[in-house]
Amino acid sequence: MKRWGLFFVPLFLTSCQACLDDDRLVPLECRPGEKQLCDHNGQILDSLDPSDPPDKAGVCSYGTRTCSFDGWSECEGAVGPSEEICDGLDNDCNAAIDDTFPEQHQLCGFVEDANYGVGICTPGVMKCDNGGLYCDGHTGPTEEVCDGLDNNCDGSIDEGVANTTAIVCYDGPDGTMAIGECRAGVRYCQDGGFDGPCDGQVLPIQEICDNLDNDCDGEVDEGFDTRGVDLVFVIDISGSFSDEITSMIEGITPLLDDPITSNFRFGLAVIGRHDEGHHVPATLRHSEMVTNFVPADEFLEYLQVMQLMNDGGIEPSIDATMWSMDGSYPFGWGLTSQKVIILMTDEIAQTITSQNTANVNQYAIENGFEIFVFALPEHHNSFLGMVRGEQDRLYTPMANSETVFQQIRQIFEELCLGG
Repeated sequence: MKRWGLFFVPLFLTSCQACLDDDRLVPLECRPGEKQLCDHNGQILDSLDPSDPPDKAGVCSYGTRTCSFDGWSECEGAVGPSEEICDGLDNDCNAAIDDTFPEQHQLCGFVEDANYGVGICTPGVMKCDNGGLYCDGHTGPTEEVCDGLDNNCDGSIDEGVANTTAIVCYDGPDGTMAIGECRAGVRYCQDGGFDGPCDGQVLPIQEICDNLDNDCDGEVDEGFDTRGVDLVFVIDISGSFSDEITSMIEGITPLLDDPITSNFRFGLAVIGRHDEGHHVPATLRHSEMVTNFVPADEFLEYLQVMQLMNDGGIEPSIDATMWSMDGSYPFGWGLTSQKVIILMTDEIAQTITSQNTANVNQYAIENGFEIFVFALPEHHNSFLGMVRGEQDRLYTPMANSETVFQQIRQIFEELCLGG
């Protein structure tokens, strides 16, 4: 071990001696990080504290230069005086703002023979902005109008303009007034103006299916399918769905008197009935056709009867939908009518005959039926195959009659659009 030590020491010393021979000490011009104040001419101000520079007049300010290992930087940030311009600043740093523009703050804009200080007439004031002078705030006389002001500055308000004057008004597009449902109104000069509401006018709205020309283009219900509608409700009457049934009846009742259902006929079938046993046909075990198609004004009676029926069975929703279409339930579908089924249940899609939603959907497409389903959100996927895979044909039943009203009305409006 001693011989190894003696061997390495000379090598180490020799190596360090080579390092020392190559080093050079270079004097620095200043202490890195040090700062000094300077002015716009580059003059260094050693007597001033760079951490607390004094203020200068106007826009002028001191700059700073900073020391690094490479020496002092250029003077940065210094602002010197410039020619005074009309901009609200002291550009020449003489502690006076815009002092070379004596016109500033003087009155301006006078019109010959105008009576300033009377009515709306007010002189302006010269102001500086963006390097120039302008007259701000001047109001001169104008022709007298019905606005509750003395426009011509003669000391009288609205002279020669009767406040009881009325004008015919219409705010709709040209060519629509007196077409279809659109009508002009009347606007009165009140409180010095004709800017009040146009009383009584009827403006065009988007065309809806109601046997009227709503958009005032001379055509009634254009773009809509105005065929009659045969609509069957298939409703789950099981006890767990009673609140939704009540809301459904309350929601549909006002629609039965709406113009949108004037060409509708309504039929009704129920599911969730008490099991009648194997001795009866499948179509009667847990479901039943309540009524064939009746006019809107008779349908409410059958909805009320439905609430008195015995419940407690399962809900063969898939089967009842197919039976309502294929004649198993003898609904008298019109040859030219739109054929619609609205299913309402709080259970997953079910069958007692091994029927499936794909078959129901295919039959509906091939035979011109439109199907809509009200089901709980967690059951929507089980019915998706029955409604052409279209999510917008699936609704969530609500125990709120206003919501049900809006949901069913949306379906009725879509029917008028022809699907």
